[in-house]
Amino acid sequence: MNRLSYRRVLSTACLMLAPLIPAWAQQTYQSPPADLVKILEAPANPITSISPNRQWVLVTVSDPRTVTISDMADSAYYLAGSKIRANPDYRIENIGIRSGTVSGIDGKVEHQLEVPAGGRLGSTAWSISGDQLAYTTVSNGGMSVEILDPATGHKRHITASGLSGRIRDLDWSRDGKNLAFTATTPVGTSLWVADIGNGTARRLTPSTLNFTTARGNIVDDAGCNWLNGKAPLVCRLWPANHGATPRASEVPTGVIVQESYGLSAPARTYEYLLQGPGDEALFDYYFNDQLSLVALDGKITPIGSPGIHTRATPSPDGSYLLVETVQRPYSYQVPMDVFPSRTEVWNLNGKIVREIRNSHVAEEAPSARDAVVPGIRVINWRPDVPATLMLVEALDKGNPRTVVPKRDQVFLLSAPFTGAATPFVQTEYRYGGITWVSPTTAFLTDRLSRGARQRVWMIDPSAPGGGTPKLVWDRSAEERYSNPGTWVYVLDPASDRFVPLRSSNGKYLYLRGDGASPEGDRPFVDRFDLTTGKTDRLWQSTAPNYERALQVVDRDAGRIITQRESPTDPPNIFLRNLSDKSLTQITKLGDPAPYFADVKSELITYTRPDGVKLSATLYLPPGYDKSQGRLPFFFWAYPREFQSADAASQLAGSRYEFKRPGRQNYLMLLMHGYGVLDGPTMPIVGANGKEPNDSYIQQLVASAQAAVDKIVDMGVADRDRVAVGGHSYGAFMTVNLLAHSDIFRTGIAESGAYNRSLTPFGFQSEPRTYWEAPDIYNAMSPFNYANKIKVPVLLIHGQRDDNSGTFPIQSERLFAAIKGNGGNVRYVQLPLEPHGYTARETQRHLLWEYINWLDKYVKNAPPRPATSATAGSQAPQ
Repeated sequence: MNRLSYRRVLSTACLMLAPLIPAWAQQTYQSPPADLVKILEAPANPITSISPNRQWVLVTVSDPRTVTISDMADSAYYLAGSKIRANPDYRIENIGIRSGTVSGIDGKVEHQLEVPAGGRLGSTAWSISGDQLAYTTVSNGGMSVEILDPATGHKRHITASGLSGRIRDLDWSRDGKNLAFTATTPVGTSLWVADIGNGTARRLTPSTLNFTTARGNIVDDAGCNWLNGKAPLVCRLWPANHGATPRASEVPTGVIVQESYGLSAPARTYEYLLQGPGDEALFDYYFNDQLSLVALDGKITPIGSPGIHTRATPSPDGSYLLVETVQRPYSYQVPMDVFPSRTEVWNLNGKIVREIRNSHVAEEAPSARDAVVPGIRVINWRPDVPATLMLVEALDKGNPRTVVPKRDQVFLLSAPFTGAATPFVQTEYRYGGITWVSPTTAFLTDRLSRGARQRVWMIDPSAPGGGTPKLVWDRSAEERYSNPGTWVYVLDPASDRFVPLRSSNGKYLYLRGDGASPEGDRPFVDRFDLTTGKTDRLWQSTAPNYERALQVVDRDAGRIITQRESPTDPPNIFLRNLSDKSLTQITKLGDPAPYFADVKSELITYTRPDGVKLSATLYLPPGYDKSQGRLPFFFWAYPREFQSADAASQLAGSRYEFKRPGRQNYLMLLMHGYGVLDGPTMPIVGANGKEPNDSYIQQLVASAQAAVDKIVDMGVADRDRVAVGGHSYGAFMTVNLLAHSDIFRTGIAESGAYNRSLTPFGFQSEPRTYWEAPDIYNAMSPFNYANKIKVPVLLIHGQRDDNSGTFPIQSERLFAAIKGNGGNVRYVQLPLEPHGYTARETQRHLLWEYINWLDKYVKNAPPRPATSATAGSQAPQ
């Protein structure tokens, strides 16, 4: 039932269900105490954006949770893995950036982005050169476009006759002379362009942009894109014969049939799938487009045939398009991104120059470690040359069990795209990506999931086969302590692409990283010698501050832009001169969460009985000290799999951060008298060649017990009043802990999956199918142990969950199982909410649920009988 007018469907569903489930009743949205609402809906933490020329810093502050349940109640369709609005989203009421400040890195110049009284900011976009900033403002029910030249402080208002609706998708031409943007009204979405020189904008298209693709439902480029950074633009328009929305007959004309004969086609469990011919018609209607070239004079030239184009990427020189088109038969088992498709190179007249790949069936990689689809699976433009494709194909037909000397082959295919592709380089492990540096330098990554191995090789693209590869790094991808960091990228104005920053003499690149260590994170900047492959440390954060590099300013790394903080100083942006050791403060931001100023935080460490080292962030409520007695506590966690105990033991975080809780519901409990243990590590480690999940329950319980023992030993927690919660896989963890231990008084589980037979082709990092490891799947499924859950459980689930595997039926069936076995359970369904909860009303109601549930079953709960105490509960109380 993907055709949806929500109000009609919900009312009908309620009438149908009410007589069947009398224990359930509709409840209006509730709200927690007003002081908590004020905190919940306070301005979000500042967001920083550095200009492409690394001379300016933009800081914006937004209002959180501006989406209301009314916004979400608009008619929508759920098709092939996507939520599609039935009508364009033209509303401006939920735009919520309240302020913006541009500061020079010398700390001397500062500009406020001007907003009319009572207005707000919309979106922002730096020009490619970084010397201009475009931004939109909202006031008096309308929007406008403004341009700031930060060097001079000159501000220009863009005038446009007939411009109305919601303005977004700001996109600069490479030369900075034009700014493209879209405007959406109830009629549809149109493309506009502003001439920066004269400060005027004009409409280039009617309201015929395909707003489905323009709003990011298509996986690659969205809406319109400049062709090689200049006009014309490549756009997705509605086909000429778009017509009215198809309406399916309410009377079936036949049956729905799905077939499979002998072909192994495993697929994970997905939501929002096509369910019948009516959905197929809607899918065609909303996703079909006509690729077109749009000139600055408004001339529209259609190219190629209409279709569902999931990619239309220009070659670096703008001479060709790489086009991927979805084709039938559509699948009812997987989302659109794995539908049958063909990938082709087109010229700008729409002629197919070369077909690269054509799949006739839906293909998804098996869950086994290092398994991939057979045939060509990666198709991208090589970014540093005019028009060359890079293709990747498995030499083992995608089967990691096949014994071969090399796993993958990388090919190159250049214009005019005739003849066979040229073999470029082979990888012993699975291909993991290429960073192109220069005509003679690139870095090739290959990796294996089994053993979590990752290697980086320096190769020569100009030499046959990439020359003789030089090994740069060979490490475990799980290990934080050995992580060399990531390349420092800058936007190259000449090519409009991000490239690794290279020193003025061409000898060095730069790396920045977290600097993880047993003492905590100490971020760094390193210089990488392209000749020797060695690194030199240019700078590293030191106590008592936590400072991380945001960007390198100069080609020779004489200056870096950092974010610096300490336990008592809030984060601010600084310019650090590595030559004269000077430090210049750029921003002067205050405490982003002053309402949490008296909350005490601490990064704590402890050890599991098997020797694995664990950590967590401990928060204590404002004004608390131990003389007031032990606190009720709430844990919020999420398990993670490892293949090495050493990697699982490595510390993340720093004791020198300016630590403030976020405003997630569970952290708001601090203002209600609870202690919170945030993110206690729950590693599930594979040992002696076994998969991590072979001992999932034992390791999970051991980690939870070690965490409780730690905070009890610290004298801050009452062992008899501890609860646990989590979201998604954290919810799965929560219910398993309640089923297999007596550690916690209650649990709160949000949007989890509890019966693993309903996700039979793998979940999380589990590489085996249900039929390969039925005992593991069954042992890990808390649904199978519902009769052992003796403490109350609060289940929460979005009715429109869009995450793989976490169907709402998972919570529905667990509720029925606990209820049927006489347990205590409350199941809260969140109308319209996907996997991550969005609406303001939902957030308020959830906090109300948390407080009422935990007050009843934790804070004010009577002591447990001695027979239900855990082994660890003999420790001092």
